[in-house]
Amino acid sequence: MAILERTLHLSHAFSISCGTVTLDLTHAKVLVIRWKKTGEVFLPKGRKNIGESLEDAALRETYEETGFRVALLPLPIPTLATPAAAIGEQPEKPNVVTEPVAVSQRVVNNKLKIIFWFAAQGDATSTPDTGTQQEGEDFESIWVDRDQAVPTLTFDDDRSILQGVISTISC
Repeated sequence: MAILERTLHLSHAFSISCGTVTLDLTHAKVLVIRWKKTGEVFLPKGRKNIGESLEDAALRETYEETGFRVALLPLPIPTLATPAAAIGEQPEKPNVVTEPVAVSQRVVNNKLKIIFWFAAQGDATSTPDTGTQQEGEDFESIWVDRDQAVPTLTFDDDRSILQGVISTISC
């Protein structure tokens, strides 16, 4: 992984997106979406709204693109995030957090796109809400067997992020 020593992007030159790796732990499934136009299969994600937290953006985008309501999944991951300041805010298990599991960056049309990825949990047996996708989105939600999910994904970044989350829950 290349390390950037320093870059600067003013507000008009970058966007922040958030997405989830959503698991159904009971049924060993992973939630992915297939774009009907291209057949590409990927993890749900989208742009953060003004004033919205990263976590809320990830959950909202997952809901909008899939129709499934999901919740953050606390995981025992290492993080560079500092502990909460107030003693009363300390989690029971300090290494089990809902911090981003990954961040990816790419340049699209000369604009930097930063994507924060969160682990989430959902229910593969529930019925998705309809009419949640925005205009121009034509996605099919698919719950894939966890053991088959990594090769199902079209993009290397998605495969790496999913593999990292699966490795964490398999420990």
